[in-house]
Amino acid sequence: MIDVYYPYFEIEATWQELRYSLRSIERHFQFDFRVVIVGDLPGWIDPSSVLYIPHSRVEGIQENTLYDAITKQLIFNAHPDTSLYFVRMYDDIYILKDVDIMEIGTFKAMYAFDQVPERFGTWWGQLYHTLDVLREKGYPAWNTETHLPELFNKEKLQWVITIYAALEKRLLTSSLYHNTFFPFTYPRLFSKDFAIHFYDNIDNPFYTSSEGDLAVKCQGKTYLNHNNAGLNDNLKNFLSSTFPHKSRFEL
Repeated sequence: MIDVYYPYFEIEATWQELRYSLRSIERHFQFDFRVVIVGDLPGWIDPSSVLYIPHSRVEGIQENTLYDAITKQLIFNAHPDTSLYFVRMYDDIYILKDVDIMEIGTFKAMYAFDQVPERFGTWWGQLYHTLDVLREKGYPAWNTETHLPELFNKEKLQWVITIYAALEKRLLTSSLYHNTFFPFTYPRLFSKDFAIHFYDNIDNPFYTSSEGDLAVKCQGKTYLNHNNAGLNDNLKNFLSSTFPHKSRFEL
């Protein structure tokens, strides 16, 4: 049994993302799994259907989003009942085709360090810092922050967080983990052939507008995710019509 781990902060949800993410994994994950939620537990979830580990977000912390994400990860890692291998999900990730654990565990990346675009903002600064740290240690520094489901070994992830001081330095844990443990593996690079990112409602090599016929845009894709700007009414209607049936996690 493999745990599927969701860090969840309810106040940041803009819609019913978690509900439809859970429906998608129940339909398409082709392995035995248990859902683990660290953070907040929505009232519509059947508490007997998940392992819930409560955690209140600490406010007033610099770069709070990443601090909270790593803190929740540490809580998951330390819990005696969580599985050694686990899949990390987020509430704004949805599975569109059947997948097995080998597919989820495939090393994926957005691009190499020298292809990272120049952007401003907290998250981009954390990415640059993380890849610089990896390069200083001689690792290839792939950007693996794909925002897709990922398979981890929690003991190895704990070691990575500790050895790099990821919490204190606000480093991105996926890129640390994959570059450190798979330094000689060439990743599957992001492609719109297998994943679709509805980010900022724009079209570019990585993002897709969430306007128009989403059934056509998503045809053949395995993964879908979005940010708040991409979650318009058109995408909400697509998700609710794609996953109309209650999952076992819902009251």
